[in-house]
Amino acid sequence: MNARIIGASAAAAMVVAITGCTASYKNVKTGGTDSAAGAQLDSSAAVYIALPKDGAYGAKAYAGSGRTVASAIAQALSQKARRVDVAEAEQNRDQTLSEAKRLGARYAVIPVIAHWEQRATEWSGRPSRMSLDMSVYDADTGTKIDARSITARSRTVSFTSTSPDSLLTSPLKAYAQQLYGAGARE
Repeated sequence: MNARIIGASAAAAMVVAITGCTASYKNVKTGGTDSAAGAQLDSSAAVYIALPKDGAYGAKAYAGSGRTVASAIAQALSQKARRVDVAEAEQNRDQTLSEAKRLGARYAVIPVIAHWEQRATEWSGRPSRMSLDMSVYDADTGTKIDARSITARSRTVSFTSTSPDSLLTSPLKAYAQQLYGAGARE
């Protein structure tokens, strides 16, 4: 009987260790083109990225998180697009499209930080989380080409601190791949 309990406990601990030691990401198409495959952006065209408002969780605002997100998006898209420019200040949709056109960008990316939660995972066991709502527009026509919700959760078992910005690289790289396809430049 004790061997069964020990075996079951070991199996349960293994499941917790495996699932708790990895971050999880989700990318859901929420709008844009009707194509099941989604948008296929032209890698020879320039992209303009709007600066999102800083993220917050409850009453706690995370200063600089908007700039961090815009920079991470620029890093991911610069692996695919000919040129990427990032806004210097927050702009509304019309200002973003106007600035994109002025700079000669074919696409305007407007990110919104929907959730930004930093936790002391190493001692609390509570994961950091982030969620972005991403929209890509044709700068000339204002047509929404693609819209996605990207969410991420850090691992729950960690000996170091985690943060929402540490969760950006992997899902944004996958997002760029979805927007441009496998044939785009790397």
